[in-house]
Amino acid sequence: MVQKRAVRTREQVLDAAAEEFAAYGYMGTTLLDVVKRTGMTKGALYGHFSSKEELAAALVEEAGAELSLRAARAGRPGPAAADTLRETVLDLTRHLRQDARARSALRLAVEVPCLDRNDHGLVERICLPLARAVAQTQADDGGAGGLPPQDVARLLMSVFFGIPHPVPGDDADAARRFDDLWATVSASAPG
Repeated sequence: MVQKRAVRTREQVLDAAAEEFAAYGYMGTTLLDVVKRTGMTKGALYGHFSSKEELAAALVEEAGAELSLRAARAGRPGPAAADTLRETVLDLTRHLRQDARARSALRLAVEVPCLDRNDHGLVERICLPLARAVAQTQADDGGAGGLPPQDVARLLMSVFFGIPHPVPGDDADAARRFDDLWATVSASAPG
């Protein structure tokens, strides 16, 4: 019973911290803000995280793993690379819109890269499979005007994920932005 309560408390702290970091960033958030949002004591928070840095790093690690997993779906080869790329971007956009932990992880990874203890930072772990999917899409249909896949992937990330804000408002907004962007970058060069 005590262990379940400890897990529940840790999750409440992470949720509260995610909301604060997503809204105010690393510099704009204090542990006191997180404590106030949870309604718990400082001791409850410090029982799980000894510092703001440790708390933020936990969000980047845990929520970042889910973002990386979702992005990896884009890099899988398949018969319809453009559709896979599109669906992955829409899925990531939807996830960022709905999950404060994901939004905070991405924002924290951009604002304070040293929080991410992986060999490749979170932005890179998302960008690499997107770049592979862009390359496959370009090979399939000659799209993106011959732009380097990594550049197109970064552009997609900037437009859709806002690195770190704003995330498209809903699925229709995300789909429209994707279609408009892809039509622009995949148009043949004049002349």
